[in-house]
Amino acid sequence: MARSDFSWVSFDFQFNAQNPQATRTFTIEGNPLSSGDGYLLIQAFDVERDDHRILINDQDLPSFDIPPQSEGSLWTTWMDRVPQSFLNRGQNRITI
Repeated sequence: MARSDFSWVSFDFQFNAQNPQATRTFTIEGNPLSSGDGYLLIQAFDVERDDHRILINDQDLPSFDIPPQSEGSLWTTWMDRVPQSFLNRGQNRITI
């Protein structure tokens, strides 16, 4: 049976020109990603541009990050790959 572990990190942050980024910490107990990659699911509202960056422990995620919405102000869920080597046991940081 496959094992699933999740960490929930709430940003609840209004990104804009004056506040273009936010960083949060999260903890991983045990060995992070002993095999394969992890995945980051992002729920975002009213994304207008495509020049976003997502960093985990100061490393840019290798995939395209958060696409703009084509139809007005909507909630969107986006998945991004997290390479096995990006996560640490204990405290980690995510910056969007």
